[in-house]
Amino acid sequence: MNPAYEDEEIPLPLLQSRALPGHRMTPIEAEDDMPLRRDYRSGRSADRMRPGTAGALTGLVAGAAGLGVVHAMHLPRISAGIARLGERLALPADATVPLAYLAAALGGALVGAAFAGVTKHLRRSFAALVVWALVFFVSLTMLVLAGSAAYGHGLGVSMAPAILLASAVYAFIVSFQLPLRRRARHARQAE
Repeated sequence: MNPAYEDEEIPLPLLQSRALPGHRMTPIEAEDDMPLRRDYRSGRSADRMRPGTAGALTGLVAGAAGLGVVHAMHLPRISAGIARLGERLALPADATVPLAYLAAALGGALVGAAFAGVTKHLRRSFAALVVWALVFFVSLTMLVLAGSAAYGHGLGVSMAPAILLASAVYAFIVSFQLPLRRRARHARQAE
């Protein structure tokens, strides 16, 4: 480095941004009382509901629908399993199937809320979210089925097509969290 420049301050040209259409620049004060600008998007309205809430609502429906797919495809086997679990928990026979669907719906709501929280930045395209959800949930289901075959009793392997279909149905339904939480375009333009 040149010693002549060590003690000198070299002014750097600062770029000044212009406000884009639909943006409002508001001055704020920095720590050293130097005015700065903060960008607020006045033309962009907030979502109707939080991603976690929308994901939980759609996951609630998707969890019950996923169990419904497997239950419909393997009616005797799933019904017998639900009845055995109801006997172990000392539940009335009439309440076991509705409670199983309620448990699946609550589990689906938890997973849907977590998925919506992770994908909250995929706001623009419903199709992209559907593709991502299908790839994610079907891949995760295949991983669980492979683990079940290798380390478990292989219970899910005989029902693998039904479980994969249920996973795809879950992924499709939980993707509706995007239009559920996002405002309609005509409502944005009216504001």
